[in-house]
Amino acid sequence: MAKPPAVEQVQVNFRMPSELRDKIKESAEKNNRSMNAEIVVALEMFLGVTGGKSLRDYNDRATFDLSGLPEEEQLRRIVQSSAQTMYEELKKSLRAPPADISNPPDSSFHFDDEK
Repeated sequence: MAKPPAVEQVQVNFRMPSELRDKIKESAEKNNRSMNAEIVVALEMFLGVTGGKSLRDYNDRATFDLSGLPEEEQLRRIVQSSAQTMYEELKKSLRAPPADISNPPDSSFHFDDEK
């Protein structure tokens, strides 16, 4: 399998509440990642949901191997990915021109057991 192209990385220093750091550390341990990787993933997912472009394809199995994670965490990630996809599709549909419903199809139908 070919490696993805290298991404230029920059170092950023910032302050955060100690409670948030503890939550990031806990999440990183649960996901078998470093705290740095956990922050990058969280920011990419957040920006993906809010309209930014993610640096990774979260639907690509090679991006994140869910095997070895607890079932609950696997489900959380799948639901989160599904929610992100639904959000993007809804955003596209809201921007699409309205459907022409001036001549709707015949919506009356009958069940076989109706007389």
